[in-house]
Amino acid sequence: MPVRPASTTRRDLVAAALPLLLAAAVYWPITRSYFYADDFVHLASIHNDTFLRFVLRPYAGHNCVVGNLVFYASARLFGLRADLFFWTVLLTHLLNVWLFFRVLRALTASGMLASFGAALWGTLPAHEGTLGWYSVYGQALVATALLVALEGVTRLARTGDGPSARAAGTWYVLLLLSSACFGVGIGVAIAFPTVLFLLLPAAWHRRRIRTAFLTLPLATVAFYLSDRYVAALLEPFSLSETVATRISFERVLASRRALAGLMAAGIDSSLRSFFFSYSLLLRAVTLAIFGAGVLVLLWRGDAAIRRTVLAMTLLCLGVYAPIALGRSGLIDPTLLVNTTRYHYVGSLPIIILACLVLAHLGRTASLQTVPPVAFLLAALALGVFGWARSDFRIDDHGASRASFAAVLQRLDVEIASHPREATVFLDNGKPLLALVGPFLAAGSQLLFPGRAAAFLLAHDGDELDGRRVRFVEPDPAVVAWYARFPDTPLARLLVPPNAVPRS
Repeated sequence: MPVRPASTTRRDLVAAALPLLLAAAVYWPITRSYFYADDFVHLASIHNDTFLRFVLRPYAGHNCVVGNLVFYASARLFGLRADLFFWTVLLTHLLNVWLFFRVLRALTASGMLASFGAALWGTLPAHEGTLGWYSVYGQALVATALLVALEGVTRLARTGDGPSARAAGTWYVLLLLSSACFGVGIGVAIAFPTVLFLLLPAAWHRRRIRTAFLTLPLATVAFYLSDRYVAALLEPFSLSETVATRISFERVLASRRALAGLMAAGIDSSLRSFFFSYSLLLRAVTLAIFGAGVLVLLWRGDAAIRRTVLAMTLLCLGVYAPIALGRSGLIDPTLLVNTTRYHYVGSLPIIILACLVLAHLGRTASLQTVPPVAFLLAALALGVFGWARSDFRIDDHGASRASFAAVLQRLDVEIASHPREATVFLDNGKPLLALVGPFLAAGSQLLFPGRAAAFLLAHDGDELDGRRVRFVEPDPAVVAWYARFPDTPLARLLVPPNAVPRS
């Protein structure tokens, strides 16, 4: 497919709109999704804990300050309207698709190829793991920050101009903030200075910009450690949180194997899209073709292309390294590499490299006669065919919605069976599997302590229809935890068995 000089034409506008329409068509069903697992833990904390305790709390090894702020704002604005939460997710994803189109447009100088790459990325079925679970929304925000920076860098790289201090400062701040959205943001921020200098050598020759971005990795690590230090002053870390960040030599060795597996799974799922299946043979074929294409770029490409290949390879490593290090030894290796929510950001540099390979092939004499529009239409037809034949579905967490509604309905019935003005003592129970998921079911009793937390989400205060409600919690560790914070709603709702008056 021939590569034509970039210009703003009606065809380019159509090329930009196409991936947006396709991504919206595939992912608009997420607006019918409901809360799940960590979502309930965060919502309960927002209703119960102080602002600082919730916002500064790290979670599963992530620095979540910015992500928690976004979650807090959404909860205050939308209440329990899950549909409004997920509309923000969909709109963010569409913004990312548009930004990615612009990045590819600058790198390939082809609107049609940029449209293909943005449509491929925007409709990837692997993104369902990120977009369909609000607690993972921080990863979409990491992608936004990265794409804003890449869009500015690649646009300047086409002209050879250096970045202004204002633009560079914006990228720096966005990337530092994104490191506190989701774990992959840490790797992105650490890798980005090298990516910047490779894509835009003029930035290296600006002393202040060079000095500033060389500090970004240090600032990212300092931000992470500072958050954990301050959060530990407000409340002790749980055992699972401590284990998540305990690094050992064995874990580092295991992360090397996990890193290779994650990158292989990211390449495979990104390039096969709706034709993806868990086949080791097909994965090997996909990796061989992709690797051969990248080698051709390194062999036949000019210096700028080689720098771009190296930059995207390092960015891919930066995305997957924190996942590999943070989850090795905690999650089964096969489950880890095939967990779809880990590939939202990592698929960006992979598809950039694939589009650069296609752009290079398009310069060969045998493909010069293929019209760009014909290539795009053929790719679109193939994608639609793959989508139609696939079993891709958005998990709307209907079981979680039904479980939460059933818990609240049962509580209303139990409370209404007691006389008014009475104090009602109810069994607190434990989080249901459908509500918080199998991973959290064994360790979420502290932050989501059973039916008391569900009651808190649906009702203000500790009374309902003139009846004071208390939940009997037999686990002394849970009661002791909330006794540390006696002014919180859950501390008032939860009581030990010996506090129940004998009839």
